[in-house]
Amino acid sequence: MKSALLLLVIALATASTVGDLTQRLSNYAEHPFGSSMINLVSVNMKTGGSLNELKQLLQQIKDELIALTQLQDSENATFTRRSQVDLAKLQATLEQAQQDLDNQRQEQSSLSNELATLQTRVKEDQAALDRNGRGSSDAQSRLDAENADFATKFSDYNDAILACKEAQRLLLNLRGEGASLIQLTQDTKTNLIQTKENFQKIKEILEAHTKKSSLTLFQPIIEGLAEMTTKVNPETLNNVLSLVARLITALQEGQDQLEANHKTQVDNLSRLGDDLRNEKQTLQVSLATANNRLKEIQSRLNELDGLINISNAIVEVTQLNIQDATRINELEDQEYSNQKVSRQTEIDIVDRLIEYINQKLSE
Repeated sequence: MKSALLLLVIALATASTVGDLTQRLSNYAEHPFGSSMINLVSVNMKTGGSLNELKQLLQQIKDELIALTQLQDSENATFTRRSQVDLAKLQATLEQAQQDLDNQRQEQSSLSNELATLQTRVKEDQAALDRNGRGSSDAQSRLDAENADFATKFSDYNDAILACKEAQRLLLNLRGEGASLIQLTQDTKTNLIQTKENFQKIKEILEAHTKKSSLTLFQPIIEGLAEMTTKVNPETLNNVLSLVARLITALQEGQDQLEANHKTQVDNLSRLGDDLRNEKQTLQVSLATANNRLKEIQSRLNELDGLINISNAIVEVTQLNIQDATRINELEDQEYSNQKVSRQTEIDIVDRLIEYINQKLSE
């Protein structure tokens, strides 16, 4: 460009008025390049330089300006393509980071809900386990009480049956001595009194758990024994023997029923104990599983907190990078646009000058 301008100064064409040239380029008089070109062409023409050489020089300047414009267009296109690629990468990074962030937040929300549900479940399982423990203890206590109560009652029944059989033996012996026996030996009288007292004690013991039908047999037996302590009436003797036999049968039935009821109670309580033990094992497994899952969730939530912070940082930094890249692209586009307008203006100025020279050459 400097060499071309130097040639313009050296190549002075035929004289022409500066006012004519200035008027033709009046729209560009304020443009620095236009003003310089007008002055240089004017000087050339005033000093009588060759118009053909001047025209060639102007064409060379125009070609250089066109080449420079094309170079700027190419560089701008390359810059635009690279900027678009860079922006696309940044946008992809942003979208991926936002997607990661959304996924992480969704997982965090889902795990938080699961955590709350599990915490409630752990409390419920623990409460159920506590109830199970109390139930097991109660069932065992009931079983122990049932066994102890059965042992006591069974022993009472045994004592009562043995007492009845002993009374039966005594009365049978009396009956074997003769139905008309009126006088009693002192030993027999003592035995009858002792037997009557035993029946009274047995009656009191069994009143708590013996069938009422059995208890009703005690009183006439006791009264009959009391009567026989003074004299033995065959009818009374036989009646008491009959009552004693019935009482033995009733007591044996009561004892059998006691055993049956006890077996049922033991079976029920044992089954209850088994059910409670199975429930305890199930609850313990459920509680252990829930606690392990709670640890896993809490660990993952802690990990997600860090990942979310990283994703947030990536999103923020990428958004800033996109803003910076966009701003740079806008500045570059504006600069390119200004340069393109400036180059076109310079080309238009040279074209006007060439037209002016052609006109002068044709005159």
